Amino acid sequence: DEEAAPASAWSTLGNRVLLLKPLPVDVGKCRCYIVREHRDGPSVYSLYTDEGQGRQDRLLAVARHRRRVGRSEFLIAQSTIGTVLQSQDEGYLGNLGANLVGSRYQLWEQGDFLSARQKVLQGVVTFEPTVTTLTGDSRKLKAFIPKYQSIQTNGSSIQVKRSLSFNFGLGKDWEENMSNVKELVSKTPRYNNLLKRYELDFRESSKMGAKIKTSVKNFQLTVEDQGKQAVLLLGKLSKSTYVMEYRFPLTGFQAFGICLASIDSKLCCTV
Repeated sequence: DEEAAPASAWSTLGNRVLLLKPLPVDVGKCRCYIVREHRDGPSVYSLYTDEGQGRQDRLLAVARHRRRVGRSEFLIAQSTIGTVLQSQDEGYLGNLGANLVGSRYQLWEQGDFLSARQKVLQGVVTFEPTVTTLTGDSRKLKAFIPKYQSIQTNGSSIQVKRSLSFNFGLGKDWEENMSNVKELVSKTPRYNNLLKRYELDFRESSKMGAKIKTSVKNFQLTVEDQGKQAVLLLGKLSKSTYVMEYRFPLTGFQAFGICLASIDSKLCCTV
């Protein structure tokens, strides 16, 4: 038997923590796989953790695709039945909805602390074609997520102030007031003179065994004011499998939603 790989830094975190809380900074990155399941009916995408060789991967979330009045929508839950019943008891998390041409997506979370009629906007994703889109190389992607805010509270038994981190979601006027919004932008691919095409640098992922194929759906997102380290990447491994790696400040739910938006077929860009 092959020896099991060392446990990842995030392996002790529960599924809902990985999905609904920002990945801790000291954990680094979390690697997952998105698999399009081959089954009859609507397309279903499953999100699995990559626990490493000799370890059992975990099913984190499932997204069921449907079209409503020509618009794409993904229902996201911790189980397939949750995407059908849309019940919190079955781990329903929320939905990702697109405009008619697929140039703008909104990610809504249905959290535990919310009533059935309330949702929180956890992200907005936009796409723009570029000069390299027609060649199947890349497109411009931006994602907007709410910043976590600290709240000072007093303990009930002993009066000790502590700082709690809370996500209020994107407000109705978030585009006019960006103070509580974090903008993520896609890296611009570089031209490979040898292969005569534009491509992103996936060498770090390749070191970990991921053989990423060229695809217009691939991307690497960085925090705008930092620019170098990718906080989220998506790379196509096969016709039905993608690798996803994400870091703070993203939650697994946000990362999965942004990746689904890129995987989805859209009229605004050649796919």
